[in-house]
Amino acid sequence: MSASLVVALIDEGNALEERGRLAEAMARYEAAIRADPRCARAHLNRGNVLLADGRIDEARKAYELAIACDAHYAAAHFNLGNLNCHAGDYQTALNNYRAATSLKPDFANAFVGMGNALDSLGRRAEARMSYERALAINPGDSGIHMNLGVLAIAEGRPEEAEASLRRALAIAPDSGEILYQLVIVLLAANKAPEAVQLTLANLERAPTWMTKAAFARCAARATFRTDDTRVRTALTAALTEPWGIPFELCRPALSLIMLDRRIAACVRRTNATWPARLSRSALFDAESLAVLAADPLLRVLLQTVPVSSIEFERFLTALRYVLLELATSGHPPDPADIAAIPLYAALARQCFINEYILDCDERERAAAAACRASLLALLDAHAPVPPLLVCAVAAYFPLCALPKPERLLAGDLPDPVEELLRQQVREPLEEQALRAGVAHLTRIAHGVSAKVREQYEENPYPRWVKLPAQDPSLHFNAELRLILPLARFVPMPDDSQPEVLVAGCGTGSQPILLAQQFRGARLLAVDLSLNSLGYAIRKTRELGIKNIEYAQADILELGAITRTFDVIAAGGVLHHLADPFRGWRTLLSRLRPGGFMHLGLYSQLARRHVVKAREFIAARGYTSTPDDIRRFRRDLAAQAAASADLQRLSERLSKTPDFYSTSECRDWVFHVQEQRLTLDEIESFLTDCGLSFLGFQLDPQVLQQYRTRFPDDPAAINLRNWARFEADNPDTFIGMYQFWIQRSINH
Repeated sequence: MSASLVVALIDEGNALEERGRLAEAMARYEAAIRADPRCARAHLNRGNVLLADGRIDEARKAYELAIACDAHYAAAHFNLGNLNCHAGDYQTALNNYRAATSLKPDFANAFVGMGNALDSLGRRAEARMSYERALAINPGDSGIHMNLGVLAIAEGRPEEAEASLRRALAIAPDSGEILYQLVIVLLAANKAPEAVQLTLANLERAPTWMTKAAFARCAARATFRTDDTRVRTALTAALTEPWGIPFELCRPALSLIMLDRRIAACVRRTNATWPARLSRSALFDAESLAVLAADPLLRVLLQTVPVSSIEFERFLTALRYVLLELATSGHPPDPADIAAIPLYAALARQCFINEYILDCDERERAAAAACRASLLALLDAHAPVPPLLVCAVAAYFPLCALPKPERLLAGDLPDPVEELLRQQVREPLEEQALRAGVAHLTRIAHGVSAKVREQYEENPYPRWVKLPAQDPSLHFNAELRLILPLARFVPMPDDSQPEVLVAGCGTGSQPILLAQQFRGARLLAVDLSLNSLGYAIRKTRELGIKNIEYAQADILELGAITRTFDVIAAGGVLHHLADPFRGWRTLLSRLRPGGFMHLGLYSQLARRHVVKAREFIAARGYTSTPDDIRRFRRDLAAQAAASADLQRLSERLSKTPDFYSTSECRDWVFHVQEQRLTLDEIESFLTDCGLSFLGFQLDPQVLQQYRTRFPDDPAAINLRNWARFEADNPDTFIGMYQFWIQRSINH
């Protein structure tokens, strides 16, 4: 076969590869190799296809064959360097890149690869020099400017990082990745308003997923003081799709909603007369109800996440009372109330999401019960049910708890009410059916495990509605490097299909996010609660996610199973065991040598306010029933005026999203079992077990503050330093200690 035909085969393979037809491309390359076994280009292209398919060892052999055929083939040395970087063999990769640049001194990408390898080896000064060499060759390469910016972030030089990233964005203004990195820098510098405006401009020009995620990230840190139509539109879309974690966008959205003077006036009237309930005429002026009903941001907020503002919650309580009066008045609704049905339906959906945590006195409860009786009578008589009556009942009681709730599905109701029925009837019935098919992986131990299971059967946790959905673009090693840019870890040798265990998966938000985060991952998610698992399975199917397997299991019993895992995630679960370290050891027994673990553990110091709340609860004998949780919240607010300590506690609790739904509040301050740890205890356990601490997942601003105080620990992994930092900043880990560790290959 002539050389021209070999070239033609390779060119055909390249064209097929570009169209994603890899098997056909591979056939062309192999045909070229049969025709000319010493064709270095064909071996190289074959290696590229193998690498794309995750066949690391075969790809390495293909690249080595290309070099054996032509030792001066710079591209083969470069691609072999990329493969070795992917496999975590940074020193060998560095040698490959050096070979490529010695053969081709103007090989800018090889200098970039060299910089990446040097950075991973901790040789940042040399990495910066390598990036600068690449930039001298190709000054218009936005990726090189971005690499310099990311390196400057790691080295604690935020001004230089910002300048490099701005240059990168000027070259590639539509790059969501560059924008996202710049947003991180701006947020660390407390420049959230500027970051918002920057992302808005990019959203209009290039609404990519990364750009949307960048907007959500900076909007979550913003408080809006002017009613910008662009911000309102973007924030509505960010909650609708969504672009980020919805609860993080709740307070920013409320700040925007409250800029409308008519809505703000309604909220002020409610709080001025609290706890008295206002009539419809006292709550609304002539145009307020219409303004509320026409606000799409308010509606999507009510339908998506528990509203985390005590002032706005009181307004919603007053609005619910108006709805109750309308439904029980016996008079036909006027046109304004008919037009407001989408608002009332959204309010009822909010009540279901927050699990009916809104305050309700005995008189109102009796009126709501009468309203429910009226609805049941109409259903028994097979009579049409008024939409406002359905909304009113759904705002006080979950419709799925009615006798034969499926009867509601036979009516012809407006679309917003149909969506309400989907939430409160169709979905709970689906969850109930799914629960019956859940596999039982282990027994549930008596004692604490049984009590915890009972709590989550009563209150599946958390009741979430939406999560950001995206196709995972990075395999585990690259994603962990993105999460912890400075971490020193031994990469997973083959991260094409990592086996992941999610221990204590609750209602599925954690495994769903992980399934979308790590490309090719296969997950087993376990939990004590069948109700939580039914919710998780429904949401997983709703999102079309196929790589999660669910089962009921007790963490303490997982040592009896034979499966082992590359990654184990246990966020917010071990501290609900009688002995968290026993549970931790059990999970470690299922972690493969060299495997990774992500943990979330309560901080003793950060939960001091929770300790005070639990003392308040114990002293007054509140139980964990919904009625007592509502009573606790009401009494705490009422008694706050009599005590400075209670005033501070009330203010502190009301600033936390966990305060605004029944399951969250129960998990937060009423939990049947809670342990709190210190960094000293965690460090001691890590040392005893031979585990490497890789780093905390924290707000960039906090990390910057730490690095400013402890410049000799740029990787931010010294737990003794962190203990000193936390002592001076006790709210640093207000959520949890969230961190990554790695097990030694020799353990």
